Amino acid sequence: MISNNRIGVLGCGWLGLPLAKSLIKNNYTVYGTTTNKSKLELLSAENINPFFLHIKKDGILGDIGKLLENLDILLINIPPKNKIANEYSIKIRHLSDAIKKSNLNKVIFISSTGVYGSDQGKIDSCTIPKPSSQNGTNLVEAEKMMNNNFSTTILRFGGMIGPERNPAKVLSSKKIVYNPNNPVNLIHLNDCIGIIKCIIKKNKWGKTYLGVSPYHPSRESYYNSQCIKFGLNKINFAKKSNQTYKEITDKNIVEELGYDFKNPNLE
Repeated sequence: MISNNRIGVLGCGWLGLPLAKSLIKNNYTVYGTTTNKSKLELLSAENINPFFLHIKKDGILGDIGKLLENLDILLINIPPKNKIANEYSIKIRHLSDAIKKSNLNKVIFISSTGVYGSDQGKIDSCTIPKPSSQNGTNLVEAEKMMNNNFSTTILRFGGMIGPERNPAKVLSSKKIVYNPNNPVNLIHLNDCIGIIKCIIKKNKWGKTYLGVSPYHPSRESYYNSQCIKFGLNKINFAKKSNQTYKEITDKNIVEELGYDFKNPNLE
């Protein structure tokens, strides 16, 4: 039996569902949660042990205790859905309190490079976050909560792209888009899954990693090339840039984890 064989994926959506399926292919036992009871049958059909779980401001709906008692590792993949201060932190506190009551200690918390401000320049895993958005502030608070109580690895993903998700499709519909010369900080779904599996396999706990592709063309160059690829109208970028800049790299992904990007050029 694989050590750390039983993994809970809290949030089986765009990232969580294909991650769960990939883990099962590698002989892990996966427990997956959804806030939609009609999706339980879908999870079961994919050999995922299904749990209804809905973390709300006033508490948790569903048997969180029963879920946690079955796990060696919990992956938390529930990003903030609004910009209200404190609401996300309250939900994460409910979750943290539940984990404290269990024997579970190994946690992967999916965060975002949105914890860094838009003008923080060149960023690596040693850079202290200075969020410039409410969601970024909410995530920093949630990270601290998880870091203080468990052997938590924080994984801050850049903008995630892949099946049915490419920002070029949204940007091409906007009247004007700013910062054409700023670099992209993106990551493909395949690499999101690959990095998570690498953390689990190599038992990298209590760490912080920045999941961003090493490919940083300008926004104008990359997104307009994607528009050509998808047959979309080119994006109307502003001629002048705002005075913001953010470029994210993390050599620890390659050097410490030993991970090789599967889609380094974001194709």
